[in-house]
Amino acid sequence: MNEEKRNRLIAAVVVNVILLIVILAAVVIYQLAVIVRLNGLEKDLKNKIDYFNTQTELDEKTLEYYQSYDGLLDKAYEYGFVFGK
Repeated sequence: MNEEKRNRLIAAVVVNVILLIVILAAVVIYQLAVIVRLNGLEKDLKNKIDYFNTQTELDEKTLEYYQSYDGLLDKAYEYGFVFGK
């Protein structure tokens, strides 16, 4: 193998290694971007779950109140029912 062929072979190997490193770096950067985006979505979903759990508890308390005698009496007065003694 003469000097020129050896230099071409070395240049080809170096170019291929650099291309491989660039492609792998691009894949790693893309994966990091996806991970960051998914972490943001996870936080948003956890916040929504907490919000809806809180709303469910409040609605259950409201339902229990209106199913009680006092709640029904308040609604009756609100709609204008007058009860005589």
